[in-house]
Amino acid sequence: MTIKRAFTNRGDSTASRLGGLGGLAAVLLVAAMPLMAQEGASEAAAGAESRGAALVPLHEALNDQTLWRDEAALARLDSALASLAEDGLTPAHYRAGTWRQAFEALPAEDAAARERLAREASRALVEALEDLARGRVDPRRLDPQWEIPLAEVTLPWPRIADALAAGRVEEALALARPRHPAYGQLRQALAEHRRLEALGGWASLPPRAQPLRPGERHEEVRRLRERLAAAGELGVLVPEAGVYGELAARARPAEFESLHYDDTLMAAVRRFQRRHGLNADGVVGPRTREALNVPVSRRLEQLRLNLERARWLLPTLADAHVLVNVAGQTLDYRRPNGEAWRTRVIVGQPGRATPLLASRLTRFDLHPSWTVPPTIFREDKLPQLRRDPLVLEGQFSVLAPDGSRLDPLDVDWERPGAVMLRQAPGPANPLGQMVLRFPNGHAVYLHDTPARGLFGRDQRTLSSGCIRVEGVRRLVEELLVDTGTRADLGARLASGQSQPLHLARPVPLYLYYWTAFPDLDGEVIFHGDPYGRDAPLAAALARD
Repeated sequence: MTIKRAFTNRGDSTASRLGGLGGLAAVLLVAAMPLMAQEGASEAAAGAESRGAALVPLHEALNDQTLWRDEAALARLDSALASLAEDGLTPAHYRAGTWRQAFEALPAEDAAARERLAREASRALVEALEDLARGRVDPRRLDPQWEIPLAEVTLPWPRIADALAAGRVEEALALARPRHPAYGQLRQALAEHRRLEALGGWASLPPRAQPLRPGERHEEVRRLRERLAAAGELGVLVPEAGVYGELAARARPAEFESLHYDDTLMAAVRRFQRRHGLNADGVVGPRTREALNVPVSRRLEQLRLNLERARWLLPTLADAHVLVNVAGQTLDYRRPNGEAWRTRVIVGQPGRATPLLASRLTRFDLHPSWTVPPTIFREDKLPQLRRDPLVLEGQFSVLAPDGSRLDPLDVDWERPGAVMLRQAPGPANPLGQMVLRFPNGHAVYLHDTPARGLFGRDQRTLSSGCIRVEGVRRLVEELLVDTGTRADLGARLASGQSQPLHLARPVPLYLYYWTAFPDLDGEVIFHGDPYGRDAPLAAALARD
């Protein structure tokens, strides 16, 4: 049975919703009625409807078997719900650790009360199953312009029921988790960082005006080595001295006292830089120092938030696809043959953010002209033209809405109307040699760029919303092969002519936002939060 998200019927009246559900669901909704009088009651009621409706297929799959009939069964439920912390969820939201105690407090002769408790416990479990399957927070509450379809996840109720009937509650939860490998890799990283937190985390490095470079001798080298060892980057785990005292002192290898920035330490720094989306040059400059000083608690929070993002997206992700990580400024192409390729991209600056959406790559244009998008026209070009109508002469044509050319001196640049600026193909064209098109309402696309040196920067939030792709020709060549599109790309480029080319089959495209996500080898990479999306999600997860 397909379970729809709780917000799908928020406009329905409570009475009509009660009438449309089975008896078990109705009982649960009646029990939840006091909540509906509180602030946020409509969402609570919709959530109760969804959980209650989901209990019906679970009840049917159990064939009237009763769950949670004794303390041992509820103790297993408590333990399983507590394990939701391993998914970045909050066990207290599901009353983990309270169910066995609640059963103990009931009089043995009060069968009705025990039945109510059993139903409440089942409802908490269904809530956990649904949250694991597709996320606890509705992303559209955080972003009114959310444009990525949310999955209607089908939970395997017969298998879940079999696991529950056998007392294997954690197995039932496992059946609801996203199957994508990235989800398991994020869970593993969360467990590893919790272990690091238990070992005391790591100390910060002090401010330093000059970068620390390989080959130097400096007092800070010792602290750098300790910091990397605390996170296991040097192949050993050294506990934090302030937490473990004498144990930490005994655990320190002799070479930790060296002040020489040697090759072993450089390899550890470069690995750290790769794991944090930085240029792996081994130099401890400002951005590397900043990443080193992020506490383990923040890394844990990032993993929790991106597990939630994974529950939103991974159930909908096509096997073969192009995915742009806007926060990480990377592009992954997962090919139909299972191969994968990653490259760097340039995305929108915070004031002109690249939108998050799902679409399909349908065509690309070779040697394209560039029509200036409305935001760039309004905020960048128009102020220049108001100062000097000829400032863009020789670079851009001024066009009327019908495409006819206009003299810049004939346009009232204080009130220009629907005129357009268009730049002809050529070496200075910001789209470079090719642009990949996909349907969207933001006039954004993937494209080449003549300013290829910008890809070497750590922070690449530089565009006005479009995505500039390093090595875009390789991406296009692989798309041509994988879609069965017949075209001699080299010959077409050599012609110098502007021409469109439609892909024989569209390719799914996702513009998404990960501040922590696995690389192609399964190792989780941490990124910054250029658009400030982590804090609202953290607040929503805590609140919900």
